[in-house]
Order: sequence, then structure tokens, then C-alpha cells
Amino acid sequence: MSFLHATILPMRVRTQLRNNRSKRGSVTYRDAKKVGILFTMNSLDDYESIRQFENRLKKDGKEVNVLSYLPKNVENFHFHYDIFSITDFSATGQVKAGNITNFLEQKFDYLICLDKEPNLYIEYILAASAARCRIGNYVENKESLFELMIRLNGNNSVNNLIQQIYHYTNKF
Repeated sequence: MSFLHATILPMRVRTQLRNNRSKRGSVTYRDAKKVGILFTMNSLDDYESIRQFENRLKKDGKEVNVLSYLPKNVENFHFHYDIFSITDFSATGQVKAGNITNFLEQKFDYLICLDKEPNLYIEYILAASAARCRIGNYVENKESLFELMIRLNGNNSVNNLIQQIYHYTNKF
């Protein structure tokens, strides 16, 4: 991460959180039609769990859109999701990539972040999103990014986070 990104992007996240006037709140799983999934590609195992989750949501009749952050020196695994990287943000933290802009324009009922701890780029997307209900792992001092946070006790795998999110969203 560049020095400019490390200093400017947190300010952009705070600005997005302060100025984003999207209607937030919970939606019942039954009524949710559009789901966004956001994650950082770290391993092939995580990818497989996310693919199964995507298919499960689609089987439940949800329209699913997935966006993945690909860090430097991590293999793409040739998957079919839209990806973005550090180069898709300008030196001043502006979004340069059309796939990020399109993702941000979506009116998701649920925007699910599957990162154990979101990086600045994921945080920016969460803050700028018009999603009704943003869901993710509990991370101290990141409460403003989510309407629903899941605290994982012990098993911090992506698969466990997916199972817990599916469980709790179906309780609404």
C-alpha cells in the first residue's frame, strides 16, 4: 500500500461514512432479492467456500454480485469474479475501475463482507455502498461499517463466517 493510500484512503472512508445517506436497516432473508459479496482473495480454500455460498444464495432465489480484492503477489486462481487491486485506486484514493463503480451503484439488500478484517480498499467500498444491510465479521472499531456483525468464537475460518452469516440472516 502506498503512503498516499495509507493516509488519504482512511479520510475518504470517514467522509463516505459521514456523507452516505443510504437507507440502512435490516431486511428479512425471504424479502432480500439482491446480495453483494465482497472479499479479499487469500486462498483457494476460501474461494471454494465462497463459490458454494454464492450457489446456495442463487438456489434460494437471490441475485448475487461478487467483487474480490486481489492483493499483490496473490494468484488469481482463474475464477470468474470481478476483481480489483491497488492499481484500481488513484494516488489520491479515487476509484478508477468501472467494476468497482458498478458494484457501488448496486442497491443491495445485503452486502456481505467475508474478510476477517477488512483492508482499506474493502472499507472504502463498504462505506460508499448504498447497501441496505452490510454484514461482516466483528472487528473492534469497525462498527460504523456494518449493520450486522458476527463474532466468531474460536473458528475464524471463512467457511465458519459464511455459515454464521447464513444462519443469522435466516433468523430475520
